[in-house]
Amino acid sequence: MIRATYQQLIERIVHLSGLNKEEIERRVEAKKAKLSGLISTLGAAQVVAAELGISFENQKFKVTDMLIGMKKIHVIGKVMEVYPVRKYRRAGHEGEIGSFLLADNTSSIRVVLWDTHHIDKIKNNTIKKDSVIEIKNADVRGTTMRELHLGSNSTIEISDKEIKAVKIIKEPLITKKISELKSGERVNIRGNILQIFQPNFFMTCPECGMKVSYEGDKAMCIKHNSVVPKKRAIISIIIDDGSDSMRAIAFNETITNLFKIKEEEIENLQNSSFMLDKKQELLGAEMTFSGRARRNVMFNRNEFVINSIEKVTPEDIIQELSR
Repeated sequence: MIRATYQQLIERIVHLSGLNKEEIERRVEAKKAKLSGLISTLGAAQVVAAELGISFENQKFKVTDMLIGMKKIHVIGKVMEVYPVRKYRRAGHEGEIGSFLLADNTSSIRVVLWDTHHIDKIKNNTIKKDSVIEIKNADVRGTTMRELHLGSNSTIEISDKEIKAVKIIKEPLITKKISELKSGERVNIRGNILQIFQPNFFMTCPECGMKVSYEGDKAMCIKHNSVVPKKRAIISIIIDDGSDSMRAIAFNETITNLFKIKEEEIENLQNSSFMLDKKQELLGAEMTFSGRARRNVMFNRNEFVINSIEKVTPEDIIQELSR
């Protein structure tokens, strides 16, 4: 079922039907009256769409027109960013997940790949930044943000179409309590820092950011073969918002923002006195953390992957109290 607000659905019907908004809303109210309250306004709008011959499946869409719940989407867009392939473990099964940011001239959306054949196209650099691609038979999923998911029945191919102008729009994140978080949600959480742990370091490919393996003394990337690796850091913190506490993790770029240091200073966090000073400055601080909740199967708990951090100011508190 399509999960959208009434206004979002009406806008899509207006766009696809060519009728004006007033006419669509008149038909929706007439449909509700005819069914004597047995259908919701949103349900009536979907019935009107069907009567107008508008299907939200097997259709070619612009990114801005996609709504959560739509299936078998067909879209052409430009790859703006390719993210590292990640491993996951679920119910004893280990797999990989690939993703990238897709944009057209209307908006942008994160594309998620589950099928190994699709993921291989990231690994072998078939899908790379600035590639124009055509996707068919994909589903729009999400809880707080839209994502385009491709399964084994989906197709993804390089397109010869040229896309010059694209629009990247960051969808606003809602703020949720830690106790309400579900795995996979991209949200803001606002809370205080209770604890900060010593960072760990690992070696990655300087081109794609993926973790490298070693063959003798050579660092090997699955996409770029032998590379001169780059050291990256990961740090764990404990956040509490009054409803619950949660472990969160941050990587290089977010760590520099958190500690207000330069990237070349991250290794100084291995120094116990330097780390202690920085830690004391942050313990108890109230901040807004933007990112994604995920399930840590090994420890059977939710954790939060931080993408960005903003300190809560007195002005923020005054505005909230005013509201």
